[in-house]
Amino acid sequence: MSFFKKLFGKKQQPEPQRSEESLPWIEPADNPWNIKLLDLRPLSQTMISTSQNQQMAANAISYGTEDGRTFWNINPKNSRTVESGLKFIIDGSLAPGVLFKPETMEHKWAIYFDGEYLIFVRSWLREVFVIAKTSQKNNQLIIENIIGEFTEGETEAFTNSFLNFLLISHVLEEIAPAPLPETLLSDTYKAGLWAFSSYGNKAHVGTFDENFTASPKGMLRTHSLLHIAVAQSNIQEIEIQINNGININSLAGDGLSPLHWATAPENTESLRKLLELDADPNARTIQGATPIMNASQSNKIEHLKMLLHFGADVNAKDDRGFTALHRASEMGHKEIVTLLLENGADKSIVAEGYTALLLAQNREHKEITELLS
Repeated sequence: MSFFKKLFGKKQQPEPQRSEESLPWIEPADNPWNIKLLDLRPLSQTMISTSQNQQMAANAISYGTEDGRTFWNINPKNSRTVESGLKFIIDGSLAPGVLFKPETMEHKWAIYFDGEYLIFVRSWLREVFVIAKTSQKNNQLIIENIIGEFTEGETEAFTNSFLNFLLISHVLEEIAPAPLPETLLSDTYKAGLWAFSSYGNKAHVGTFDENFTASPKGMLRTHSLLHIAVAQSNIQEIEIQINNGININSLAGDGLSPLHWATAPENTESLRKLLELDADPNARTIQGATPIMNASQSNKIEHLKMLLHFGADVNAKDDRGFTALHRASEMGHKEIVTLLLENGADKSIVAEGYTALLLAQNREHKEITELLS
C-alpha cells in the first residue's frame, strides 16, 4: 500500500506519539500536492487539549448558538495590514453568518463573516486575532487584505497561508497542508506540538514552505443569520434578514436551505413564515433532497401538510432517485405514507432498484406494506 493510501485511506489510524521523537516525512510522490510534507497525525490526531485555566477551558466550548455578531466591528490588537488576493468559490453570494464554530477544546478557532470581513477568533481567548476584508464577484469571495496576525512576528506570506489553511480545513473540511514555521524545521516533534496548538485536530500534514497555498475544492457557505433565526424560530429576525437581502433559498454550510432547517423544530412557525415569504417549497439540498423528504423522514406530519399546501412536489426525486415516499416507507412512518399517497405519491417509482414497497418489506413494516400493495 502506498503512503498516499495510508495517509488518506479510511481505515488507516495514526500511531500515538509516546515520546519526543521525530515525526515522519511524506515524499512529494506520495501526496497529491507534490511537495515534501510532515506527517502531523501522530500528535494532532491523538492529543487531547487541556487547560488549568478554567476561563480558557470555558471559553473554548462557549460558542454554542452564537451567530458571531458579538465579534463584529472589533479590530485586532495588531493593526498590521497584508495584501492578499486569495479566492474562494461561493454560491452566488456569501451571506453574513457562521463559517466555523468550535465545539471541542481541540478546535482552536471560531470563524465568522459579517458581510464584508472574515473574522478569526482565537477560541480559548475569545479574542479577535485577524480580520480580512473581502469582496464578492463572479461567484468568488476575494480576500483583498488581512489585518492582524495569527502568530507573533509571522511573515506576510505566512499570514496568507495560515488564513487559506483555516478556511480549507475548518470551513470546507478538506485535508490540506498546514503551514509550519521554518524555525522549527530541525525539530519536527516541536513543529507537531506547534501545529496542534495552532490548528488543533484539523492539521493532518504540514509544510515548512510558507509560500505554498493549497487550492480549495469545495464551495464556501455560511450558516447564515437567516438559517440561525430559523433554527431559533425567531420570526422577527427571519423577516429582518430577508429584508436585508439574504437569499431565502440560499444553502448553508451543511448544504441545506432555510426551509430544510425549518423542518427540524417541533413547531411550524418558521416554516410557515418562510413559505409566506415565497421560499421555494421544492428547494434542493446539495444532494437534491427537497423539504418534504426531510419532513417525511423525520415524521413531521404537520410540516409535511404545510409544505404540500404551499405546492411541494410530492414526487420530487433526490439525486439518487428516491422520493419522500421511499423515505417514509423505509422509516416506518405510516401516517406520513398515508398522507403522501392521498396527495398523489407515485408508489411505482424505482430508485437504485427499490420501490417504496420493497423498502417497507425489507424493514418488515407490515402496515405500510399493506398500504403500498
